[in-house]
Amino acid sequence: VFGLFFLGMALSHEQLEEGSELRLDWEKLRKVAQCQEAVVPVAVQHADTLEVLIVAFANEKALLETFQRKVCVLWSTSRNKLWVKGDTSGDVLDLVEVRVNCEQNSLVYLVRPRRTGACHTKGPDGMTRPSCYYRCLTHTGSEGGFVLDKLS
Repeated sequence: VFGLFFLGMALSHEQLEEGSELRLDWEKLRKVAQCQEAVVPVAVQHADTLEVLIVAFANEKALLETFQRKVCVLWSTSRNKLWVKGDTSGDVLDLVEVRVNCEQNSLVYLVRPRRTGACHTKGPDGMTRPSCYYRCLTHTGSEGGFVLDKLS
């Protein structure tokens, strides 16, 4: 069983974000529900390549701000506040289009990064990564056997 705890201790951000062990946060949606904010999931994709850059959440305020500012605005469920992507990092994601799914319970933001990065983590070169999806998961064939490999 995977969790966020290893030997009774919480994983550091370094272990979680750079490590090769799978430690999925199976409790994420419970945590989102505890933020007491009505939100929907948002897949943020590069408008040209359709690569998924981020999956996050938006509330009505974030969606309105996205259209008004013409940049990716989300709702931080951990900080319980509006999150204008790139406000602190400079990695702004310009809005191209917003799509809604058939059941109207999730969104896709099609964006174009102003710079190269979209993730808050940095690669070995010290630059922000272009996507939060920089590791590939493979199954080893044994029960519970997974390996995380960084993409090049």
